[in-house]
Amino acid sequence: MAEAITFDNAEAIVVGHLSGHLAVPVQRVVADPRPAKFVRVLATGAHRRNLPQLDAQITLECWAPTDAAAAALARDTYGWMCALDLDTAHVPQGSDGWLGGPYPSPDPESGTPRYVMTAIVRQRATTLGGA
Repeated sequence: MAEAITFDNAEAIVVGHLSGHLAVPVQRVVADPRPAKFVRVLATGAHRRNLPQLDAQITLECWAPTDAAAAALARDTYGWMCALDLDTAHVPQGSDGWLGGPYPSPDPESGTPRYVMTAIVRQRATTLGGA
């Protein structure tokens, strides 16, 4: 008998976590019209560590009107991502938790200041059982 294994939506976990701590919109898509200051959360990959664990790769874009404001938002976002520690998801401490960033990467179309970082959200399966 096969086992069904599922994981919560990593983007939704991060959006919910950051929305509770940052005073800016945290969303998966860029709104139209685009807010002056916001954080975009994107799932950009994942790999299975073992049967009940998945490492979701989450890229975060921190947008603001000035480079200093975008850098400050990135520092706050980084700090709150390091604090993510739920029963079914956490960001590992040290280099296991981060693939890169935060680093400056202005929007290529508008030139708007933006900082980017990519974290690993280690997830524990929420459903294990016979199918």
